[in-house]
Amino acid sequence: MSTLEMAIQKIRQLTPEQRNKVIKFIEVIELQSNYQQKNTNSEINTHQDQDFFSLAGIWENKNITIESLREEAWNREK
Repeated sequence: MSTLEMAIQKIRQLTPEQRNKVIKFIEVIELQSNYQQKNTNSEINTHQDQDFFSLAGIWENKNITIESLREEAWNREK
């Protein structure tokens, strides 16, 4: 018998009030899981942002404009 089948069998033996408590407990576990996943994703995004901004200094004191980028990208001659 699988774990799920055992859980279902035990839940069937509970009173309606006890079943409601089980459902609320499962909802709490789901909320915790969603919260942890959100925090993990937030940490990943923060780390990516930090990496991006740490590279921003490589352009310091360089004369880079939209026009110069376009010229270089499309090899346009004046």
